[in-house]
Amino acid sequence: MSTKFRGKNIFKDVVKTTKPKYVNKNKSLEKINTPKNFSLVTNATETIDFINTLEDRYLQKKKVFVNMENIEFMDYSAVTMLLSVLFSFKERNIDFNGNFPKKLDYKKMLIDSGFFDCLKTKIKNSKLEYKIGKNNQIFTLANKEVNSELGLPVMIETSETVFGEKRTLKGLQRVLLELMHNTNNHADLNKKGEKHWWLSVNHDKENKIVSFIFLDYGIGIFESLKNKPEEGKWEKLKSYISNLLNTDDNSRLLKLLLEGEIHMTVTGKHYRGKGLPGIREAMIREDISNLYIVSNDVFSDVSNNQYTKLNNEFSGTFVSWEINSNNKNLQWIL
Repeated sequence: MSTKFRGKNIFKDVVKTTKPKYVNKNKSLEKINTPKNFSLVTNATETIDFINTLEDRYLQKKKVFVNMENIEFMDYSAVTMLLSVLFSFKERNIDFNGNFPKKLDYKKMLIDSGFFDCLKTKIKNSKLEYKIGKNNQIFTLANKEVNSELGLPVMIETSETVFGEKRTLKGLQRVLLELMHNTNNHADLNKKGEKHWWLSVNHDKENKIVSFIFLDYGIGIFESLKNKPEEGKWEKLKSYISNLLNTDDNSRLLKLLLEGEIHMTVTGKHYRGKGLPGIREAMIREDISNLYIVSNDVFSDVSNNQYTKLNNEFSGTFVSWEINSNNKNLQWIL
Protein backbone atom coordinates (compact mmCIF):
# COMPACT_ATOMS: atom_id res chain seq x y z
CA MET A 1 0.00 0.00 0.00
CA SER A 2 1.32 3.42 -0.89
CA THR A 3 1.69 6.25 1.62
CA LYS A 4 2.87 9.85 1.60
CA PHE A 5 6.56 9.96 2.36
CA ARG A 6 9.33 12.45 3.03
CA GLY A 7 12.67 10.79 2.49
CA LYS A 8 16.26 11.43 1.55
CA ASN A 9 16.60 12.11 -2.14
CA ILE A 10 18.98 9.25 -2.97
CA PHE A 11 18.23 9.01 -6.70
CA LYS A 12 18.66 12.72 -7.27
CA ASP A 13 21.84 12.82 -5.16
CA VAL A 14 23.38 10.30 -7.54
CA VAL A 15 21.94 11.74 -10.73
CA LYS A 16 22.63 15.36 -9.68
CA THR A 17 19.97 16.86 -11.89
CA THR A 18 18.40 20.25 -11.26
CA LYS A 19 14.79 20.28 -10.12
CA PRO A 20 12.36 22.37 -12.15
CA LYS A 21 11.81 25.79 -10.57
CA TYR A 22 8.14 25.16 -9.95
CA VAL A 23 8.74 22.14 -7.68
CA ASN A 24 7.74 22.73 -4.06
CA LYS A 25 10.41 20.95 -2.04
CA ASN A 26 8.17 20.82 1.04
CA LYS A 27 5.53 18.73 -0.62
CA SER A 28 5.55 15.03 0.26
CA LEU A 29 5.92 12.29 -2.31
CA GLU A 30 3.88 9.12 -2.53
CA LYS A 31 5.92 6.16 -1.32
CA ILE A 32 5.57 3.16 -3.62
CA ASN A 33 7.22 -0.12 -2.61
CA THR A 34 8.91 -2.37 -5.14
CA PRO A 35 8.08 -6.09 -4.91
CA LYS A 36 10.46 -8.11 -2.75
CA ASN A 37 11.03 -10.30 -5.78
CA PHE A 38 11.57 -7.56 -8.33
CA SER A 39 11.73 -9.36 -11.67
CA LEU A 40 9.51 -9.61 -14.71
CA VAL A 41 10.91 -13.10 -15.37
CA THR A 42 10.41 -14.69 -11.93
CA ASN A 43 7.56 -12.55 -10.56
CA ALA A 44 5.70 -11.09 -13.52
CA THR A 45 2.36 -10.27 -11.90
CA GLU A 46 3.65 -8.24 -8.94
CA THR A 47 6.31 -6.51 -11.03
CA ILE A 48 3.76 -5.46 -13.67
CA ASP A 49 1.43 -4.20 -10.92
CA PHE A 50 4.26 -2.07 -9.54
CA ILE A 51 5.18 -0.65 -12.97
CA ASN A 52 1.53 0.03 -13.75
CA THR A 53 1.19 1.93 -10.47
CA LEU A 54 4.14 4.14 -11.40
CA GLU A 55 2.68 4.70 -14.87
CA ASP A 56 -0.64 5.71 -13.30
CA ARG A 57 1.10 8.29 -11.09
CA TYR A 58 3.06 9.53 -14.09
CA LEU A 59 -0.15 10.07 -16.09
CA GLN A 60 -1.61 11.95 -13.13
CA LYS A 61 1.60 14.00 -12.83
CA LYS A 62 2.04 12.86 -9.23
CA LYS A 63 5.44 12.77 -7.53
CA VAL A 64 6.69 9.44 -6.23
CA PHE A 65 9.29 7.94 -3.93
CA VAL A 66 10.40 4.46 -5.02
CA ASN A 67 11.15 2.39 -1.91
CA MET A 68 13.62 -0.39 -2.79
CA GLU A 69 14.83 -1.19 0.73
CA ASN A 70 13.12 -4.56 1.09
CA ILE A 71 14.17 -6.11 -2.22
CA GLU A 72 15.25 -9.72 -1.73
CA PHE A 73 15.84 -10.47 -5.42
CA MET A 74 16.27 -8.18 -8.40
CA ASP A 75 17.44 -8.69 -11.96
CA TYR A 76 18.09 -6.55 -15.02
CA SER A 77 14.52 -6.93 -16.25
CA ALA A 78 13.39 -4.92 -13.23
CA VAL A 79 16.19 -2.36 -13.50
CA THR A 80 15.42 -1.72 -17.17
CA MET A 81 11.68 -1.36 -16.61
CA LEU A 82 12.14 0.96 -13.64
CA LEU A 83 14.54 3.12 -15.61
CA SER A 84 12.19 3.45 -18.55
CA VAL A 85 9.32 4.64 -16.34
CA LEU A 86 11.39 7.05 -14.24
CA PHE A 87 12.92 8.44 -17.40
CA SER A 88 9.41 9.46 -18.43
CA PHE A 89 8.97 11.26 -15.10
CA LYS A 90 12.24 13.09 -15.65
CA GLU A 91 11.52 14.09 -19.25
CA ARG A 92 8.17 15.60 -18.16
CA ASN A 93 9.68 17.37 -15.12
CA ILE A 94 7.63 15.31 -12.66
CA ASP A 95 9.67 14.98 -9.49
CA PHE A 96 10.64 11.55 -8.18
CA ASN A 97 12.85 10.18 -5.46
CA GLY A 98 14.05 6.82 -4.20
CA ASN A 99 16.41 4.78 -2.11
CA PHE A 100 18.73 1.83 -2.64
CA PRO A 101 18.11 -1.83 -1.79
CA LYS A 102 19.58 -2.81 1.58
CA LYS A 103 21.35 -5.75 -0.06
CA LEU A 104 24.66 -4.41 -1.33
CA ASP A 105 24.73 -6.72 -4.38
CA TYR A 106 21.55 -5.14 -5.72
CA LYS A 107 22.68 -1.64 -4.88
CA LYS A 108 25.81 -2.35 -6.91
CA MET A 109 23.72 -3.82 -9.74
CA LEU A 110 21.65 -0.64 -9.91
CA ILE A 111 24.73 1.57 -10.11
CA ASP A 112 26.78 -0.65 -12.44
CA SER A 113 23.89 -1.06 -14.89
CA GLY A 114 24.17 2.54 -16.01
CA PHE A 115 20.78 3.32 -14.47
CA PHE A 116 21.89 6.72 -13.19
CA ASP A 117 23.88 7.54 -16.32
CA CYS A 118 20.65 7.24 -18.28
CA LEU A 119 18.61 9.26 -15.79
CA LYS A 120 20.98 12.22 -15.98
CA THR A 121 20.91 12.28 -19.77
CA LYS A 122 18.37 14.25 -21.79
CA ILE A 123 17.19 12.62 -24.97
CA LYS A 124 15.55 14.83 -27.55
CA ASN A 125 15.43 13.18 -30.97
CA SER A 126 18.75 11.54 -30.15
CA LYS A 127 20.13 8.43 -28.57
CA LEU A 128 22.22 7.05 -25.76
CA GLU A 129 25.13 5.34 -27.49
CA TYR A 130 26.41 1.85 -26.83
CA LYS A 131 29.70 2.26 -24.98
CA ILE A 132 32.55 -0.03 -25.95
CA GLY A 133 34.24 -1.66 -22.96
CA LYS A 134 31.39 -1.18 -20.48
CA ASN A 135 30.30 -4.55 -19.09
CA ASN A 136 26.78 -3.59 -18.09
CA GLN A 137 24.77 -0.85 -19.66
CA ILE A 138 21.31 0.25 -20.65
CA PHE A 139 20.73 2.51 -23.60
CA THR A 140 17.90 3.72 -25.76
CA LEU A 141 16.97 5.11 -29.13
CA ALA A 142 14.28 7.75 -29.49
CA ASN A 143 12.12 8.65 -32.48
CA LYS A 144 13.83 6.21 -34.85
CA GLU A 145 12.91 2.73 -36.00
CA VAL A 146 16.24 0.94 -36.26
CA ASN A 147 19.86 1.52 -35.30
CA SER A 148 21.61 -0.64 -37.91
CA GLU A 149 25.02 0.22 -36.48
CA LEU A 150 24.25 -1.35 -33.12
CA GLY A 151 24.73 -5.02 -34.01
CA LEU A 152 28.45 -5.00 -34.74
CA PRO A 153 29.91 -3.61 -31.47
CA VAL A 154 27.43 -5.64 -29.40
CA MET A 155 28.34 -8.81 -31.30
CA ILE A 156 32.09 -8.24 -30.94
CA GLU A 157 31.95 -7.72 -27.19
CA THR A 158 29.45 -10.54 -26.66
CA SER A 159 31.61 -13.04 -28.53
CA GLU A 160 34.73 -11.95 -26.65
CA THR A 161 33.00 -12.49 -23.30
CA VAL A 162 31.46 -15.85 -24.23
CA PHE A 163 34.07 -17.39 -26.56
CA GLY A 164 37.21 -15.46 -25.66
CA GLU A 165 37.62 -14.04 -29.17
CA LYS A 166 35.73 -12.25 -31.91
CA ARG A 167 33.14 -14.55 -33.45
CA THR A 168 30.22 -13.99 -35.83
CA LEU A 169 26.85 -14.30 -34.10
CA LYS A 170 24.26 -14.11 -36.87
CA GLY A 171 21.39 -14.94 -34.56
CA LEU A 172 22.14 -12.01 -32.27
CA GLN A 173 22.15 -9.51 -35.10
CA ARG A 174 18.88 -10.94 -36.46
CA VAL A 175 17.14 -10.71 -33.08
CA LEU A 176 18.23 -7.11 -32.50
CA LEU A 177 17.08 -5.98 -35.93
CA GLU A 178 13.72 -7.72 -35.70
CA LEU A 179 13.02 -6.24 -32.27
CA MET A 180 13.87 -2.73 -33.42
CA HIS A 181 11.61 -3.12 -36.46
CA ASN A 182 8.80 -4.41 -34.23
CA THR A 183 9.04 -1.32 -32.03
CA ASN A 184 7.56 0.74 -34.83
CA ASN A 185 4.95 -1.91 -35.63
CA HIS A 186 3.74 -2.03 -32.03
CA ALA A 187 3.61 1.73 -31.49
CA ASP A 188 0.38 3.63 -31.09
CA LEU A 189 -0.91 4.12 -34.63
CA ASN A 190 -1.20 7.84 -34.02
CA LYS A 191 2.25 8.15 -32.44
CA LYS A 192 4.57 5.90 -34.43
CA GLY A 193 8.21 6.55 -33.74
CA GLU A 194 7.54 8.57 -30.58
CA LYS A 195 8.26 5.74 -28.15
CA HIS A 196 11.73 4.81 -27.00
CA TRP A 197 13.00 1.29 -27.02
CA TRP A 198 15.44 0.27 -24.30
CA LEU A 199 18.19 -2.34 -24.52
CA SER A 200 20.12 -3.70 -21.54
CA VAL A 201 23.33 -5.67 -22.21
CA ASN A 202 24.94 -7.44 -19.26
CA HIS A 203 28.22 -9.38 -19.29
CA ASP A 204 28.86 -12.19 -16.80
CA LYS A 205 32.51 -12.84 -17.63
CA GLU A 206 32.96 -15.40 -14.86
CA ASN A 207 30.28 -17.69 -16.29
CA LYS A 208 30.80 -16.61 -19.92
CA ILE A 209 27.23 -15.44 -20.42
CA VAL A 210 25.84 -12.24 -21.91
CA SER A 211 22.19 -11.48 -21.16
CA PHE A 212 19.93 -9.05 -23.00
CA ILE A 213 16.74 -7.19 -22.14
CA PHE A 214 14.77 -5.42 -24.88
CA LEU A 215 11.88 -3.25 -23.76
CA ASP A 216 9.39 -1.55 -26.06
CA TYR A 217 6.71 0.63 -24.48
CA GLY A 218 4.24 0.64 -27.33
CA ILE A 219 0.76 -0.86 -27.25
CA GLY A 220 1.96 -4.46 -27.26
CA ILE A 221 1.64 -7.33 -29.69
CA PHE A 222 -2.05 -8.08 -29.36
CA GLU A 223 -3.28 -4.51 -29.27
CA SER A 224 -1.29 -3.82 -32.42
CA LEU A 225 -2.96 -6.78 -34.15
CA LYS A 226 -6.38 -5.39 -33.23
CA ASN A 227 -5.45 -2.07 -34.83
CA LYS A 228 -4.46 -3.48 -38.22
CA PRO A 229 -6.48 -2.04 -41.12
CA GLU A 230 -9.89 -3.62 -41.67
CA GLU A 231 -9.02 -5.00 -45.07
CA GLY A 232 -6.98 -7.56 -46.96
CA LYS A 233 -4.93 -10.15 -45.13
CA TRP A 234 -5.49 -8.64 -41.68
CA GLU A 235 -9.25 -9.06 -42.04
CA LYS A 236 -8.51 -12.71 -42.71
CA LEU A 237 -6.35 -12.80 -39.59
CA LYS A 238 -9.14 -11.41 -37.41
CA SER A 239 -11.60 -13.92 -38.83
CA TYR A 240 -9.13 -16.74 -38.16
CA ILE A 241 -8.55 -15.65 -34.59
CA SER A 242 -12.25 -15.29 -33.79
CA ASN A 243 -13.07 -18.70 -35.27
CA LEU A 244 -10.18 -20.65 -33.77
CA LEU A 245 -9.42 -19.05 -30.45
CA ASN A 246 -11.05 -17.93 -27.29
CA THR A 247 -10.55 -14.18 -27.66
CA ASP A 248 -9.47 -14.00 -24.02
CA ASP A 249 -6.68 -16.51 -24.57
CA ASN A 250 -3.81 -14.44 -25.91
CA SER A 251 -1.36 -17.02 -24.56
CA ARG A 252 -2.39 -19.48 -27.26
CA LEU A 253 -2.33 -16.72 -29.86
CA LEU A 254 1.27 -15.81 -28.98
CA LYS A 255 2.30 -19.46 -29.32
CA LEU A 256 0.72 -19.67 -32.79
CA LEU A 257 2.27 -16.34 -33.75
CA LEU A 258 5.77 -17.43 -32.72
CA GLU A 259 5.42 -20.76 -34.48
CA GLY A 260 4.53 -19.01 -37.74
CA GLU A 261 1.02 -20.46 -37.85
CA ILE A 262 -0.59 -17.02 -38.03
CA HIS A 263 1.57 -15.97 -40.98
CA MET A 264 0.82 -19.23 -42.79
CA THR A 265 -2.92 -18.80 -42.28
CA VAL A 266 -2.99 -15.18 -43.41
CA THR A 267 -0.68 -15.41 -46.43
CA GLY A 268 -0.78 -19.10 -47.37
CA LYS A 269 3.02 -19.09 -47.24
CA HIS A 270 5.57 -20.15 -44.70
CA TYR A 271 7.09 -17.25 -42.79
CA ARG A 272 10.49 -16.04 -43.96
CA GLY A 273 12.34 -15.71 -40.67
CA LYS A 274 10.85 -12.29 -40.00
CA GLY A 275 9.44 -10.78 -36.84
CA LEU A 276 8.68 -12.82 -33.75
CA PRO A 277 8.77 -16.20 -35.56
CA GLY A 278 12.30 -15.35 -36.68
CA ILE A 279 13.35 -14.70 -33.08
CA ARG A 280 11.94 -18.08 -32.01
CA GLU A 281 13.77 -19.69 -34.93
CA ALA A 282 17.03 -18.18 -33.68
CA MET A 283 16.38 -19.95 -30.38
CA ILE A 284 15.57 -23.27 -32.09
CA ARG A 285 18.78 -23.01 -34.12
CA GLU A 286 20.61 -22.50 -30.80
CA ASP A 287 21.78 -19.03 -31.81
CA ILE A 288 20.33 -17.72 -28.53
CA SER A 289 19.14 -19.29 -25.26
CA ASN A 290 16.58 -18.74 -22.49
CA LEU A 291 14.08 -16.69 -24.47
CA TYR A 292 11.26 -14.97 -22.59
CA ILE A 293 8.57 -12.70 -24.05
CA VAL A 294 5.98 -10.69 -22.12
CA SER A 295 3.36 -8.61 -23.90
CA ASN A 296 -0.04 -7.35 -22.83
CA ASP A 297 -1.50 -10.19 -20.69
CA VAL A 298 0.84 -13.02 -21.69
CA PHE A 299 4.03 -14.33 -20.08
CA SER A 300 5.96 -16.83 -22.20
CA ASP A 301 8.97 -18.97 -21.37
CA VAL A 302 9.56 -19.73 -25.03
CA SER A 303 12.58 -21.96 -24.46
CA ASN A 304 10.42 -24.34 -22.39
CA ASN A 305 7.31 -23.91 -24.57
CA GLN A 306 5.30 -22.43 -21.69
CA TYR A 307 2.71 -19.72 -22.33
CA THR A 308 0.73 -18.26 -19.42
CA LYS A 309 -2.16 -15.81 -19.36
CA LEU A 310 -1.60 -13.12 -16.73
CA ASN A 311 -4.33 -11.55 -14.60
CA ASN A 312 -2.95 -8.08 -15.29
CA GLU A 313 -1.54 -6.36 -18.36
CA PHE A 314 1.79 -4.89 -19.39
CA SER A 315 1.46 -2.08 -21.94
CA GLY A 316 4.32 -2.99 -24.21
CA THR A 317 6.60 -5.83 -25.22
CA PHE A 318 9.45 -7.25 -23.15
CA VAL A 319 11.97 -9.74 -24.56
CA SER A 320 14.92 -11.30 -22.75
CA TRP A 321 17.48 -13.82 -23.94
CA GLU A 322 21.11 -14.79 -23.43
CA ILE A 323 24.10 -16.05 -25.33
CA ASN A 324 26.35 -18.65 -23.72
CA SER A 325 29.09 -21.03 -24.80
CA ASN A 326 26.54 -23.57 -26.09
CA ASN A 327 25.20 -21.18 -28.70
CA LYS A 328 26.27 -21.33 -32.34
CA ASN A 329 28.95 -19.06 -33.68
CA LEU A 330 31.07 -18.71 -36.80
CA GLN A 331 34.63 -17.73 -37.55
CA TRP A 332 35.19 -13.99 -37.53
CA ILE A 333 35.76 -12.61 -41.03
CA LEU A 334 36.82 -9.00 -41.55
